[in-house]
Amino acid sequence: MVLGVALLIAVGGCSMLDGSGSGSSSTASASGSSPLETPVYGSTSSAGGPVSPSTSATAAWSGFQAIGMFVPAGPPLHPDFQATEAPFHPSDARPIPSQATDWMTAKSLGRVALVNGKIVLLDPAVNPMVIQATGKYVPAARTLDVSWTRWIVEPPGRGSDEKGTSYVDRSFWNLCGPGSATVTLYYWQQLIGHPNVTGTAGYFLDPYGAEGVSWPSPGPAIAVSSSGKRLGTYWSGSDRVSGFTAHARGFLMYMATKSQPPTWGATGIAVWADDSGHAYYPTRGASREDIQTGLNWEISGHNVSDWTEAWYGAVNNNDPNLARDLQAAVMLDVGRDGVPVVAAVDTYDLPNWQKGSAAPHTRHAVSIVGYDNTANPPTYTYIDTCGKACDPRPSNQNGQVHVIAQSKMVASMIDDVGVGFSW
Repeated sequence: MVLGVALLIAVGGCSMLDGSGSGSSSTASASGSSPLETPVYGSTSSAGGPVSPSTSATAAWSGFQAIGMFVPAGPPLHPDFQATEAPFHPSDARPIPSQATDWMTAKSLGRVALVNGKIVLLDPAVNPMVIQATGKYVPAARTLDVSWTRWIVEPPGRGSDEKGTSYVDRSFWNLCGPGSATVTLYYWQQLIGHPNVTGTAGYFLDPYGAEGVSWPSPGPAIAVSSSGKRLGTYWSGSDRVSGFTAHARGFLMYMATKSQPPTWGATGIAVWADDSGHAYYPTRGASREDIQTGLNWEISGHNVSDWTEAWYGAVNNNDPNLARDLQAAVMLDVGRDGVPVVAAVDTYDLPNWQKGSAAPHTRHAVSIVGYDNTANPPTYTYIDTCGKACDPRPSNQNGQVHVIAQSKMVASMIDDVGVGFSW
């Protein structure tokens, strides 16, 4: 397991819950809260430390309640609802890897931490809401630096690539999964040195061959070599083909078409064929499970012997404490460790997709890069890589950073085609 890197010894006298339900009565009562109630980690003590909902001044920290990573996915919340997207039947080429129970338990208790560029396992007595490198409590508000990541925008579905070659590829409208993964992995590159989000460049071809299916007809119109070989489109770490400086399109296309965890028989975290061997054109995008699998593979540095538990694990929208657990996960990932949470949501509830009742119900992926528990109402900050060309609504702009009420982000996960989050 990746957790064997280090073990931090407890500092101070505070201890966290071990998941056995032995916490204080105030924490126990919070576990039954509605998913849309204010979560328990939004308050701070007079000393600046996070507290449970209890008004008691006898302790600044009464424990940490495990995040619901063991809550299974439930049936569709609205089984009769007709989404604005077609049915999704991915092939078997991308099996979802299992994650070890002991790792998931430690992760759910906040014990998996990123300290000085190393993934470590905290001692059970360590308060997970303390930043180990500084000894300070996780702040009540933090937003990661978005000056570079806000310009990670998916390439348009038609136009010219960086070589000036014209193309038409409708799959490029459906790359929010690779986009959210690219935003997320940029921060990992800054902290641990890989993957190469800022410098990846080359030709990228829709991987129907790796998927084991024939090139669709009609299909994308792309560059070909003098011998007639399909080349795809060329992208790098920065380009101006959309009229602004877009970042990391090379890496985004790598994640969409070339990333291949060792258990997969196909390349790319986007799905390019169905379970009957028929090509998807356009691609149906990437599932949350495939995004998470790709993230862990890249974070591991392509360590074939130890990668499935590199960092990210899932919380489904069937979690009865989704609001509290999302807030805790964001505070740990963003506030303590400096990396995003990936949310699989219904676009109907996102402010940049709003057009009244005409807003679409489409499954979508965004990266949560900030939170403010002191705002009224509390908010999350997120990056959506679907730019103006993909989402032309007046409320959406290229390079825009979006702010949403925390309750609304939770609603987007439990709405008709929402899924949950990976953290």
